[in-house]
Amino acid sequence: MTALHQSVRRTIRRHGLLPPGARVLVALSGGSDSVALTRLLLDLSAHGEFTLVGLAHLHHGLRASADRDEAFCREFAARLGLPIVVERGDVAAYAASHRLSTEDAARRLRYGFLEGTAAALGATCMAVGHTQDDQAETLLLRLMRGAGLTGLGGIPPQRDRVIRPLLDVPRADLRVYLEALGERWVDDETNDDLDIPRNRIRHRVLAELDHAAGGPTRPAIARAAALLREDAGWLDELGRERFAAVAVEQADGLELDVHGLTQAPPPVRRRVVLEAMRRSADGREIGLEHVEAVLGLLTAGPAGVDRGVDVPGSRVERRGDKLVLVPHAGR
Repeated sequence: MTALHQSVRRTIRRHGLLPPGARVLVALSGGSDSVALTRLLLDLSAHGEFTLVGLAHLHHGLRASADRDEAFCREFAARLGLPIVVERGDVAAYAASHRLSTEDAARRLRYGFLEGTAAALGATCMAVGHTQDDQAETLLLRLMRGAGLTGLGGIPPQRDRVIRPLLDVPRADLRVYLEALGERWVDDETNDDLDIPRNRIRHRVLAELDHAAGGPTRPAIARAAALLREDAGWLDELGRERFAAVAVEQADGLELDVHGLTQAPPPVRRRVVLEAMRRSADGREIGLEHVEAVLGLLTAGPAGVDRGVDVPGSRVERRGDKLVLVPHAGR
């Protein structure tokens, strides 16, 4: 195996991404990351530890080149002798009907499609092509938005059944690997659009950081994200324990015991409130401002006066020594 194969294998083993007998579905966009992911996993599967059951490609209908990408993915799958499932989704219509951003709508459709395809092909997990570059970009984007420890932890190696075997690999190494194989890929023309914040981070900010540091900064930034994610995981566990102690399901919503909540340190307190709000948010993004508004109910105003705030998916009210989260009508 090449050094690249060994690096990916170490990531898989360190995080337990592919237990013996795993059946993997690869999300294939046609870009260099997902093409390299497919070739690497196909090589590693020859050792018999897991099986690559097929590829999945979602045509988002957002770009003029989407038809080209679909044709490339079909040809690539046929050349490798792998099954491929292709589906077309109307991201713009979905975003409008669900009042979501285009990015959020595309993400929901993509992962919903992967779940359905995995079930159809009998896959136990779904591999996506996030790289060390994506990790560094994500941390910097979230840092600029004022994210907390959990957000700064970046992209996890695994979430539910989604795995990311390339998270420790620079994108440049993947392209060198593909070029050595004589393997082609397709480029998303929107990756050069500097009106998109992630692209400005990729093409300008990281380049300046590399210049200031006198060398590549992506590995160090990605390493920092991993360390932050470990610390955040410990706090998340404390938050889950405190949530179990102070939360009670009632007929009209979820109640949180104010005394038990205020006894927790602020990082744990925020996690309890966030978990409570997520129960009725239906995937909508909950920002720090929503969490702080709810925490403000613990202290603001004269004692004994009922108060409340609206947050994504619910209304949170202070009722004596309880915080009550009441889902919005129809939820």
